[in-house]
Amino acid sequence: MPATAEFRGLSYPGQVPAHLFLHGFTATPEECRFLAECVHADGYAAWVPVLAGHASSVEELARTRWQDWYRTVEEAAAIIGAAKEPLVIVGQSLGGLLALHLAATRPNWVRGIVLLAPALFLRARWLETVRPALPWLARIRPFWPRGQSDLADPQARRDRVGYEQIPLRALGELLELQSIVRREVERVHQPTLIVQSRQDHTCSWQGVEWLQTRLRGFVETLELRRSYHVVSLDYDRAVVARAILRFVARTLNA
Repeated sequence: MPATAEFRGLSYPGQVPAHLFLHGFTATPEECRFLAECVHADGYAAWVPVLAGHASSVEELARTRWQDWYRTVEEAAAIIGAAKEPLVIVGQSLGGLLALHLAATRPNWVRGIVLLAPALFLRARWLETVRPALPWLARIRPFWPRGQSDLADPQARRDRVGYEQIPLRALGELLELQSIVRREVERVHQPTLIVQSRQDHTCSWQGVEWLQTRLRGFVETLELRRSYHVVSLDYDRAVVARAILRFVARTLNA
């Protein structure tokens, strides 16, 4: 893909491998700022794009499809130069799904993967059952309250930047992407670090165990104790940053 799009988000110049951070559903690049700055402080280039439909309005997010979110990722990776220098891709929740999809479909662009509470299996599994009805429900009530962010750190919860509502149509797109990634995950062979908390109220630990048996490359797992779902911002964020740097140093720069 030619790098014709203009990059929108956070960018920090540095050495390769460049790190491409992907934020979660209804969030913004601020969700990944701390980790990106830690990686940059260690000398690496770090990029955090705005996924399509985010950091604007819930109405705009409701008009996007998962392919639009993924197009953002491909365009950002192309701008960074992933075709020449494969990158490390770090995805939080929805960002983890997009990271896996990029690794499966553009394997030569991805040198390593870091999955932060990837949204492979939501705790609210009943949503998969009602997924076919979501477009119809969205016509009746297109937006639903998001509720509190799944963060143990109360200050991080107060400081969170993102939408306070969830477009049902966009939620259906997330569930569709989830099912696609589950089918293609066995094509992913890059070294992978999975980071998740047992106290995650959004995504099930089942996703970690499921990935451990299906990813084709080296897999390292970090289980957090103090954080909830948004591990890029929560109590263990410094632990996560150090784990990413160790993973890159040991696995990719050996």
